[in-house]
Amino acid sequence: MVEHLELLAFAHGGTGSPVGDVLTELGLDGARDQLPVTLSSGQRRRLALASCFVRPRRVLILDEPEQRLDVRGRAWLAERLRDERDAGTTVLLASHDTELVDAVADMRIEIGA
Repeated sequence: MVEHLELLAFAHGGTGSPVGDVLTELGLDGARDQLPVTLSSGQRRRLALASCFVRPRRVLILDEPEQRLDVRGRAWLAERLRDERDAGTTVLLASHDTELVDAVADMRIEIGA
């Protein structure tokens, strides 16, 4: 998992890779040497999120990023997305989780009735 994330960060021009920090933040330290196929569905979701946070970005587009995250993971995600927004990253988020949307959105567009 670590090598995958380091390669991803490098391929996108990342320098001083934050892979270790992101894995710690996501609670994946204990699985750092595992292959993605051996991870639980929640760990795989966290790995997918990690792939977003290890590379340089000005825009972050996420579709239902809270799926398969436990309550603690959802709280972490809300905080991380607020931090991204506050750091100047544009965050575009599609979600059915109104608590997450309310926690991070500056603007809300509801589709459907």
